[in-house]
Amino acid sequence: MKRRSIYFLLVLSAIILFSCKDDESLIPNSEVYVKTRTSEYNELRTPNHAVVYEYNGLHPSNFKLGYGGIAIFRDLEGKLGCCDLACPNDRSRMNPLEITMPFATCPLCGAKFDLSYSTGNPVDGSTKTPLRMYRNIRDTGEYITVTN
Repeated sequence: MKRRSIYFLLVLSAIILFSCKDDESLIPNSEVYVKTRTSEYNELRTPNHAVVYEYNGLHPSNFKLGYGGIAIFRDLEGKLGCCDLACPNDRSRMNPLEITMPFATCPLCGAKFDLSYSTGNPVDGSTKTPLRMYRNIRDTGEYITVTN
């Protein structure tokens, strides 16, 4: 009887583990490609600073800016991070998040997200869904490249 209980708990745990949805899926996974010289953006050398790439901004034509644009930033520990500028609440491409490090704020719903440690977790209670983060960031010293 004890073996059955243990087996049942293991099977139930596996079902729960593999059926959980990824909260990041609220923002569609879109192509990202940005390659910029570190020297062009001194902000990216300093912790707690960001550079924003919006669809209506000036950038090379080969850049791919995710779903709603992207922000590349250095968190409080000096690690590079990158997030999509679309809010998971309204999923609008037309109203990008406003970045004032260490926070990203939605101009429509007021949701606020923490970028202090590159997590994108919500901090104001109006949403439970984190930002879509892009993790494939390469820093060669001369260039910073973000892809997915």
